[in-house]
Amino acid sequence: MGKIQKLIVLLVIIGLSGCATYNALNLPSPDVYTYNNRQTEKSVTIAVEFFDASKTKKIFQVNLLKRGYQPVYIVIDNRSKETYIFNKSRINKTCYDAYAIAEKCGFSTAGRATAYGVGGLFLWPLFIPAIVDGTGSARANQEMQHDYAIKEIKNGRIQPNGLLSGVVFVDKMANGEHFVIRLQNIETNELLLFDFTK
Repeated sequence: MGKIQKLIVLLVIIGLSGCATYNALNLPSPDVYTYNNRQTEKSVTIAVEFFDASKTKKIFQVNLLKRGYQPVYIVIDNRSKETYIFNKSRINKTCYDAYAIAEKCGFSTAGRATAYGVGGLFLWPLFIPAIVDGTGSARANQEMQHDYAIKEIKNGRIQPNGLLSGVVFVDKMANGEHFVIRLQNIETNELLLFDFTK
């Protein structure tokens, strides 16, 4: 094999190794008592964690803070005999949809494929990583959207001895900002208020 062929093979291998993939870690433990930042009202305990840039990159493969979003991990542990309703509309911040966040933070399929494609005009084997990466980044974007949606906390009831956990995506928060969660008692409509400070 000549030098030019070896160079072409090397370029194709390098191109294929840089293809887009989505590999993110799971959310932390839903054990409310492992968190320092927790509050209890009427036997209902809520813990929150404001993910920093490092944790955000590990859990979502993107530094969401750099994009202007603050992921907040919420764990609600209901040890009372009452049923409560959690609804993101009762948080004092605007919560963004997980799919919308994933779409804004996804891999640029066209941009990545075009970069390899331009090189392919001069060395045809570079069309191979262009095709593979275009397909790979589209798949990675779908995996990202699915993962973000799974990690997002859902509105719903927390039954006695029930647990609810997940992430909300809000605007990037400054230190000292308040993050307020209200739970509504399904029988009495009484609201439990939990006020956290970043």
